[in-house]
Amino acid sequence: MGPQFVSGVIVKIISTEPLPGRKQIKDALTALADVAYVDMLEGDTECHVRFKTPEDAQVVVKSHKEIQIKNNWKFEVLAGDHEQRYWQKILVDRQAKLNQPREKKRGTEKLIAKAERMRLEKTQQTSKHIRFTEDN
Repeated sequence: MGPQFVSGVIVKIISTEPLPGRKQIKDALTALADVAYVDMLEGDTECHVRFKTPEDAQVVVKSHKEIQIKNNWKFEVLAGDHEQRYWQKILVDRQAKLNQPREKKRGTEKLIAKAERMRLEKTQQTSKHIRFTEDN
C-alpha cells in the first residue's frame, strides 16, 4: 500500500552544514512528535521528515526554536506544488525499491551467509572497549 497522502505532514529541514545521520535527526525530533520517516542522504544539507499527523509537524515547527538554534536548522512545512512533487517522489522511490531484483539464496548458501553475519556481529561486540569509571 505505502504511505497515504496527508497534507501538511512533510517538514523540510535546511542546514548550513551537513546534517547528522538519519537516526540522530529522528531521535531529536521524536522527543517532540511522532516521526514516520526521515528521507536524507548521508552528508546532505537538507532533508525531509514525514510526521504521522499535521499537528505533529506544526508542533515541531512552531514551539521548539531551541532545537533549530542549537543545531542551526531551519524548518519549513511543505505545501502546494512542492508538497505534491515530494509525494510523487515518495511513490517513485517506493516503486523503484519494490521493483529491485533481489538475490535469492536457498539452503546451505542461506545458512552460511547467516552464520557469517552472526560471526561478524560477535567479533564487533568483543572488540568494543570496556571503560570503567572511578567514583570518588
